[in-house]
Amino acid sequence: MASIHLLYGTEDQLMEERKLSILSQYRDMGIVNLTDDTNPSRIMEQLSEDSLFGDRKLFCLINPGIVKKTGKHNEAWQGLRSFLLTYQGENPILIIYHDAIDKRLKENKELLATIPNEEFKRLEGGQLVHWMRKYCQENGYQFTLQAQDYISQLLEIWVDVPVAFMRTELDRFFLLLGDRKDIDKPFLEANISDFGSKNIFTFKDALLQRDVHTLLNLFPFIFSYKEVDRAMSYIEGQLRLQLMVSECRAAGMTLTQTQDLFKQEGSKTKAYPIKLAYEAAPRIPRKALRRLLIGMYHVVAASRMGQGDISTFRDFVLSYCEQGKE
Repeated sequence: MASIHLLYGTEDQLMEERKLSILSQYRDMGIVNLTDDTNPSRIMEQLSEDSLFGDRKLFCLINPGIVKKTGKHNEAWQGLRSFLLTYQGENPILIIYHDAIDKRLKENKELLATIPNEEFKRLEGGQLVHWMRKYCQENGYQFTLQAQDYISQLLEIWVDVPVAFMRTELDRFFLLLGDRKDIDKPFLEANISDFGSKNIFTFKDALLQRDVHTLLNLFPFIFSYKEVDRAMSYIEGQLRLQLMVSECRAAGMTLTQTQDLFKQEGSKTKAYPIKLAYEAAPRIPRKALRRLLIGMYHVVAASRMGQGDISTFRDFVLSYCEQGKE
């Protein structure tokens, strides 16, 4: 009896990599691709006929309608579904389904319990950074610590980033780098595709440095950003981190003690951002930063309730910049 395997999910790049890995195990066979445009009865006929009379082949079924969806019922595909659940043929079958599968539905539970399968979800945060580091290493490149932290911050703002996009970005970086093998933060700042996130980072840095000129130039962008709530949430998180680290340093704690405290309290903040905040602490007025954070909380809360204008955050920022050091 031949094997049958199902790959499904929303992360197409990882699914494609796994597909190629499986296909490499059947190099001596011809490959027959059958899409959802093919009549399901014809698919069954071809699988049955080739199993009995032809040379062995690998059949790759692309998005067949065998997955149950809420509120939808496609009788035309039920015969193929039953055929695959009891498949005893000699030809291996690889099913590729480019979507999530609702595991709450009885039919899908049966499908996944019967056919060996692998799910491919979008990578997020640390998972995507890990994939990027691995891909770079496989091609002879590596991120510096500062560059890795910069990527991690980007991914806090970017939503639903496909691995395929990051692979294209990295391939472009390799061409630009030439003989250089280290990918550093200045290189990323100059070359990574801009979804608006770079301006948000610049705004955050200018805010901590109280660079009024840069802030005034960026205010129109921040308030017109399509995901302004997400941007404000990121900025608030960075300011809160700075305040907590500044308080630790003001209390006489060393950098190591501060990093250990974050770890003991279950914080997911990495050591390097804490180090940067610790080094910046002497330049940042804590009382003014507290007032800025409180003002930011009120502005964002009122805006979400439709009771205020988020642009009033500008007033709190300019007031913060006018404050002298403690």
